[in-house]
Amino acid sequence: MIKKILFRITLYTFILFTAAYAQKNYNGTPMFMNVNAINFSLKKTNGEGQFSNQYSWMLTGANQEQTEEWYYPADQWHSQMLYQIFNPLCFDDNGFINEKGARKIIPTKCINGGKNDYSWERRRVRPPYVTVDGVPQYQAYTWELDPDIPSDIVTEWEDIYVNYGMRAHVQMYGYSNQNHGNYFIYKATLKFTGETRRPIESPDSSHFFPDQTVSAWWPISFSFGPSKGGEYMSASYFRFEGEDDLDSWFSDELQLPGGLRDSLKVAYYWDYKAPGIAVYPNGSTDDSGDPDRVYGHLHSPQIPGYALLHAAKNSFDPADDDVSQPYAIPHADILNDLWSREDLGLRDTYIGDDSRGRFPLDPVTEGWMAANASQKGPMRFVTVGPYELTLDREEEHVDSICVVYAIGVGSLDYAAADSIGRAWLANEISDAEKNAAILTGKDSLFRAMDRANWVWNRGLDVPDPLPAPDMEVTSDADMIRVDWSYPSEDYYLDPDTHADDWAAWRVYRKKGASSVSDPGDNYSGEQWEMIFETAERSVMSYVDTSVSRGVAYFYAVTALDDGTQNTDGLFPGEPLESSRYANMSKLPANSFKAGLSTTQNIRVVPNPATLNAGGMGFPGDENQIIFAYLPYKCRIMVFTETGDLVDAFDHVGTDQEIWRQKTDNNQYVSSGIYILYVMEAEDADGNPLPNEYEKFVIVR
Repeated sequence: MIKKILFRITLYTFILFTAAYAQKNYNGTPMFMNVNAINFSLKKTNGEGQFSNQYSWMLTGANQEQTEEWYYPADQWHSQMLYQIFNPLCFDDNGFINEKGARKIIPTKCINGGKNDYSWERRRVRPPYVTVDGVPQYQAYTWELDPDIPSDIVTEWEDIYVNYGMRAHVQMYGYSNQNHGNYFIYKATLKFTGETRRPIESPDSSHFFPDQTVSAWWPISFSFGPSKGGEYMSASYFRFEGEDDLDSWFSDELQLPGGLRDSLKVAYYWDYKAPGIAVYPNGSTDDSGDPDRVYGHLHSPQIPGYALLHAAKNSFDPADDDVSQPYAIPHADILNDLWSREDLGLRDTYIGDDSRGRFPLDPVTEGWMAANASQKGPMRFVTVGPYELTLDREEEHVDSICVVYAIGVGSLDYAAADSIGRAWLANEISDAEKNAAILTGKDSLFRAMDRANWVWNRGLDVPDPLPAPDMEVTSDADMIRVDWSYPSEDYYLDPDTHADDWAAWRVYRKKGASSVSDPGDNYSGEQWEMIFETAERSVMSYVDTSVSRGVAYFYAVTALDDGTQNTDGLFPGEPLESSRYANMSKLPANSFKAGLSTTQNIRVVPNPATLNAGGMGFPGDENQIIFAYLPYKCRIMVFTETGDLVDAFDHVGTDQEIWRQKTDNNQYVSSGIYILYVMEAEDADGNPLPNEYEKFVIVR
């Protein structure tokens, strides 16, 4: 009888939750939500709860500039934010009976110790393949392609919450439509199956909770802290993120039609001032928004957040939407709550039934934290419940909770972040005025939540742009060539109506560095800009001749439709454009001139070479020097004035070579006089050329 019950419950779970798909992966392969301005990686190793509990702060330590894996916007330098997805469950005083027959209320510090059963990524089309000078910046796509999914990407997984006897089924939906590029939709169903082992672990009767009815709340925290680049620009080093951020919430009326709700409650985070910050040139120590210390530009104006769109006890009846939810939007913190408590008070904090209240504002406003204090990893929960969940195997009765969230980011745009930050640094506006301007990013966050709610209530479908093409970038003599193509003629067809609505190709370029605000740009303010557009479908290449030698260039190509198939979008008839983030190059392309047939004209540029050489016409690398007007082939040697060898290497092909002021031991050279010596030179026909030298000066 026991084996029969186990078989029935396992079969029941799999029929309803995990129909057998060949593309599912049972090893927890990473998934990447990267179809729009948000770039987010999902890795089961980043938390105790596998995919359901993701902690980027666990990645801090060495190479802190590489930690935090949620980027917004995806084309800005170190725009990644601290994030955590935290899924505890909170039971009433009756608790639950676990697989060992013990009654529990709070298991293991209320930590969700999950085990991943499978993960699964689907896209409408594969990511575009991008190559720069023959070097691919992609890996062949191995997940599933499904042209019938409602969004451009769906990531899906199921985790077993072993402490709670629950199975979680989660789907995340992302869109490349330019009007829906700053959010994802997160649909999660929690099913009371009694499981504490995955099916592949061959569970027996000792691994299942007994039949019972429990009463529980489900708090979920999507916590964020902008941003790594901002932290560096304000503190001059990569420090632990999330120590100067505040969490709060607000409510507003929905503007778009659809659904049962007339308003949304939105939890959000923003970059607050850090304690002990060094004084800025304007005399202030308020680094809210992480102003640049040289130019004032606000590097962390992002306002990330999330909102509950749907809550229901029955996951199979989407019309069963409890508009009275959420039950609470409580505050907690890492040090004083998550890491320090294992009592019923912690449960009450997550529920919102402690002294802080169910809908408290931020800790500074509420007086729990001094106005100049820091707080590691702020956590704002959205809690639904309480729900009664029944597990009755004999009756094949397995209750569930289904919730849907929008997760997104609002922000000042780049120009506003620049003008406001500069005005503040010049003492033209106060700290309070700067911070009030940053918080207007809540308006764009709410627009994202409003649009996500609109999308959820129309079946997760929006009008779709055409896919981004594959792209190949090739450095050439005094020019750079950009070629692109579609792998199939079907790419020209609207994904929903299958009508041919292609209208134009567009080419975008960024010079200096691939990321905006990269220090290698030397505060130049270089942005991605459109440099070419054509309505000729057969024109699938562009030769960029407005390039300078010594400057790195990066490219992206998009496809624009004619808007005729966009009949029911937010802006009917608006042409839709593929995502520029999908195929923008990350490797530099550099124009060059073919090697000369003489050694008489060799030069060092700039000379003298200062540390800020990038400010003299070479954005992207402040240390680079160009050895120019070289022969087709030669041996290059760099000596000190006293004749000590600094570096030596062979050169062939172009008339220039970039040297980054490093020795053959990878150490930067010191200030001084140096000698460039060109020997063993030949022209393109192999004829020998005389040796030549050139003196140059380095000032560091």
